[in-house]
Amino acid sequence: MIEDPEGIYDFINTEIRKEWETDARSEHRDPETDPWLRTLSKRKWNLEIIDIAPIKLNPDIMNYADPERGYVFSRSLAERSQELQESIKMGGVAISPLVVMGEDAQLVDGYCRYATLKAMNVSRVYAYIGIL
Repeated sequence: MIEDPEGIYDFINTEIRKEWETDARSEHRDPETDPWLRTLSKRKWNLEIIDIAPIKLNPDIMNYADPERGYVFSRSLAERSQELQESIKMGGVAISPLVVMGEDAQLVDGYCRYATLKAMNVSRVYAYIGIL
């Protein structure tokens, strides 16, 4: 977990950006024109403890499916969330902060962590909040 805003900025704009660019390409989107990726370098980042209830999920992500690969995001999410719950119950699992847009509380990274924590009735979570 990173507490320093500059460290969070660097982490998001290097490590996490690579993952999001790869995701965009796999979903046949151009990372250069992706609205979220275009705003990353302009955002100020902070680590906060927030209520999980107001976090909004992106319907485009939740409804994503790739029929050619037989991939359905919601089905994969349910499976991964169940596996993470089991790992947490066994102990020794660190949960990274969620990544949330500050202006509308939309979740942009950490869908499995979010689903798992919500299913486990966790009400407050660590999150990296990005604000324009």
